[in-house]
Amino acid sequence: MQMAKLRFVIGPMFLAMAAAAATRTVWDGVYSKPQAGRGQTGYNSKCARCHGEALLGGENSPALVDRDFLEKWNGKPVGTLVELIRTTMPSDGPGRLSRRQCTDIAAYLLSANNFPAGDDELAAEPDAQNDILFQAKK
Repeated sequence: MQMAKLRFVIGPMFLAMAAAAATRTVWDGVYSKPQAGRGQTGYNSKCARCHGEALLGGENSPALVDRDFLEKWNGKPVGTLVELIRTTMPSDGPGRLSRRQCTDIAAYLLSANNFPAGDDELAAEPDAQNDILFQAKK
């Protein structure tokens, strides 16, 4: 099997396995308000120039709030979003943000999409993040 075809098969299988293993959802208060505040600061300095101050996207950047964002991420682990931010953002220097910065920005995105905050911060460890599933509606 060619490598591209193998990735096409394994990628969806991995997401399905991760989703099945998730024990919490974004409705369970998986980030803290102070963490979302740090994430907003990081977003404003690293992301807003492309995704907009209101997170509504730009000419070449998708919106990070509302229906389209929620539909795209529904059923996927939060860790997938953090990893996307970590490996592809900012577009002019991917990989320059620390895992903690990416996690804080993800917490801000959860806040901006009206998912409730909790007492504890969203953990920076991928296993913990993959244990939390996006669920567009409660």
